[in-house]
Amino acid sequence: MVRAKTHVLAAICCLYVSLAVAAPIWAQGTLSQATMGSLDVAPGADALPGDAHPPSIDIQLKVPLGPPAGTPAPPSKEAAKKPSVPFELALEAATAARESCAKDGYPVAVVVTDDAGTMLVGFSPDGVAAGRIYMAVRKSLAAMAFKAPTSTLRVEFAADPSLKSQIKPNMALLPGALPLMVGDRVVGAIATSGATGNEEEKCARDGAAKIQSRLK
Repeated sequence: MVRAKTHVLAAICCLYVSLAVAAPIWAQGTLSQATMGSLDVAPGADALPGDAHPPSIDIQLKVPLGPPAGTPAPPSKEAAKKPSVPFELALEAATAARESCAKDGYPVAVVVTDDAGTMLVGFSPDGVAAGRIYMAVRKSLAAMAFKAPTSTLRVEFAADPSLKSQIKPNMALLPGALPLMVGDRVVGAIATSGATGNEEEKCARDGAAKIQSRLK
C-alpha cells in the first residue's frame, strides 16, 4: 500500500512539472513579443564573440521587411565606432595568408578578428574541411588573450601551469594564430586552419606582415 501511494504521488509531481513547463508553450500565441523574446536561450560560454541565438520564431516571422530594395539607406542613428582593424586591411591580410598557404598546396581557412574577437573577414576556400573557419576564430581568441602566437602557448603553459586558468571554453590553443599588435596593445588577430601547425603559422605571419606597418 505504501509503495502504491508513493507511485501515485510521484506521478502527480511529474504531471505538475510537465504542466508548468508546457503552459508557456501552449499560450505562446497570446504572449507579447517581449515575453517571447525573454524565452530565448543566451549563448553559452563556448559561443564565439558576436554570436547570438535568433529571437523566438514568432518574432522572426513578424520582422518588417523595410522599404523596397535599392532605397537609399537613412542616416545611421548609431555612433560609428572606429574599427581596431579597418576592413580593407583585414581583407588584405586574409588574402595574403590564404595565398601564402595556397602556394605550398594547402587550402586553409583564414580569419581576421578585431580587438573584441569578432570576425571581420573569413575565408573558407574550396577544399577546406567544414568547421575550419570557426576553429580559426577560436585560435584567434587565444592569441589575443595571451598576446602570443598560439604555437608558443604549450611552452608557456609548461613553464607556468597556472596560466591554464585563463583559458576560456571558446578558445582553441592549436598553432596557427597570431595577435595583431600596435606596441603592447592588441588590436586584433589573424589565424589559419587546415594545414600543419608550422605552415599555418607561416601563412598567418605573411598575412600580418602585409598590414603591420599600417595598423594604428
